[in-house]
Amino acid sequence: MKNKYRYFTIIFLVFFIILNVTPIAFAKTRRTYLTDFLFSNEIRGEGFKNGIEATNPLNEATAYALEILDQYGLNAHEITDLETKLETDLEQMFNNDDVELYDSYFLLKSLALLDYTIEVELEDRIYDYINKTEQIGGGFSYSNTSALASISSTYFVVQIYDLILKPVPNITTHKNWVLHCNNSDGGYGGNSSLSSTILSTYYAVSILHELDVINELADENQTLTYLDTFFVQYQSDTKNYGGYLPDITANYALLSSTFYSVKAISIIDETMLHDASTIRWVLNHQNFQDGGFADLTQGTDQLTSSVISSYYAFETLKIFNSLSKLASEVFMVEFNYFILVIIMASIGLIAGIGVVVWRRRRI
Repeated sequence: MKNKYRYFTIIFLVFFIILNVTPIAFAKTRRTYLTDFLFSNEIRGEGFKNGIEATNPLNEATAYALEILDQYGLNAHEITDLETKLETDLEQMFNNDDVELYDSYFLLKSLALLDYTIEVELEDRIYDYINKTEQIGGGFSYSNTSALASISSTYFVVQIYDLILKPVPNITTHKNWVLHCNNSDGGYGGNSSLSSTILSTYYAVSILHELDVINELADENQTLTYLDTFFVQYQSDTKNYGGYLPDITANYALLSSTFYSVKAISIIDETMLHDASTIRWVLNHQNFQDGGFADLTQGTDQLTSSVISSYYAFETLKIFNSLSKLASEVFMVEFNYFILVIIMASIGLIAGIGVVVWRRRRI
């Protein structure tokens, strides 16, 4: 009788150990989950999709994926084909007179991350084009045929100048134009007549920083106060605490608005950041189902991750010098049917052996 209880005790202990050890054995670091997610969205030789459900590569997602992988010394597959495609897409944009500053920037950024040098003739055409978007009163327009400057187009043009290693002309004129986009709330609008937004404020701060005139902000303290207005400081708001809302009426903080706010604040005065709570909020948005990072919205507690959202999360952690969190913290994995089958088969085998041994001892 004692042997009978002994065998059942052994079986129970083995079951308990397997049940607890198996998920850990299948776990990976947050960093590995993230890079696996990026590679799962790669279209070899073409670029990266923004998410599992997407079908085509996206220039923005490609640049962001390459930047994260580069941080870890990892490379895309079939790099030569990818470089050729990116340069061809860039060249066709100018050949067809269908230039999008947004796409031009991300194509150039991707090529720079791949350490690829574009043809001199193409670089000269890009330089000539963006020079023609410059407006007399300051700022840059979205095309060389438009006379309307905006903070977003100015941001992308300034970034393109940097990527092709050319100086921005008339810095004082453009600085003054950006400062005229400042509003009484401390934020910046898309131009001098538009209301403030987090994104426009991020663009304005980034432009002034790139032009090396960040110390000439219209009102540094007021801009910091404006950005901090969107910070969720109430610990009782468990889904949002530590993040930044995209606007005051929003229900959820987003990875994008959090990155824009954190980046702008860090440029002005990094001591105004909320390090611990924001880092924790970002890490809580890693999606255990696919390894990327995802935003929460009304009516759901889990969304499919995107490369772009993952980049915002990654860069936010980088600002806080907290990328080590992705390497050191083991991520809890989802318990799946494959693991369950292994456990049940193991238990069945052990139980069968126990019964056979028990019966033989009775004989």
